[in-house]
Amino acid sequence: MTLSILTAVLALLCSPAASGEPAPNDGIVVRDSIAVEALPWENLGRGAQAVSFRINLFNSPQTISVIRYPMRRFRTMVVNDPGALSDSTEALAVRHRAVAGINGSYFDMKKLTPVTYVKERRRVEGRTTPGELFRTDGVMAVRGRKVSIFACDTSSYDALTKGCRDVIAAGPVLLRGGVPARDEWPAQSFYYKRHPRTFVGVTADGWVYLVVIDGRFPADAIGTTIPETVAVAQMFGLYDALNLDGGGSSTLWTRDGGVLSNPYDNRRYDHYGQRMVPNVVLIR
Repeated sequence: MTLSILTAVLALLCSPAASGEPAPNDGIVVRDSIAVEALPWENLGRGAQAVSFRINLFNSPQTISVIRYPMRRFRTMVVNDPGALSDSTEALAVRHRAVAGINGSYFDMKKLTPVTYVKERRRVEGRTTPGELFRTDGVMAVRGRKVSIFACDTSSYDALTKGCRDVIAAGPVLLRGGVPARDEWPAQSFYYKRHPRTFVGVTADGWVYLVVIDGRFPADAIGTTIPETVAVAQMFGLYDALNLDGGGSSTLWTRDGGVLSNPYDNRRYDHYGQRMVPNVVLIR
């Protein structure tokens, strides 16, 4: 299948939103996810694959970058290097000898410290602040090589993730059991303006997906609302999915291919506009 035909097929996966900013709770229906297998996936070794592609989706240009890997063959890690240790997603991944990585959760941009719950190597290094409760409603937790996504509030973190080596809280939870986590989303700009988005998801058969949707580039990559991000997660056939920090933080990296996404912080549609972040999700 040629890329032009593939683009046309993928564009049919979701019903388009109206032109301009989508209205709150516009329905987006995923019809199929088979065409995802026709993407030009690149082999990263041990079953891991990566792809970056451009597509017209939701009546807008989009650029989506994805890494997928079988969780049983890789160690998934949350790395938290706050403050003076913070760096770009790429630099943190190289520092920790990763095969691939994606930016983590929300943080204080002045102090470069997490503002959500973070557990690294069984040490709690961050707690969710009251200001993040409007969107932080779940965690990605790693026990051994198993990656799980749970919907939960702050009072459940410690008990729910007891015995997990690495945990990162973020949100909103996008999918639970393959269906949208909510029937309606809050009528707030975070949910209904199009931005760069980052999310992590798992399939029912043990695959992990790390996904970045570029944004804020009118000619090349508009970005998505949260309902549209849910639709993209369904397009990839995910069972559970959790939104991570987006905006200028959104970055996807592999050891072989470098930065796959187009980070926004330099305001140019290229691979060089990474933001400094305190935490990342890495695989080794």
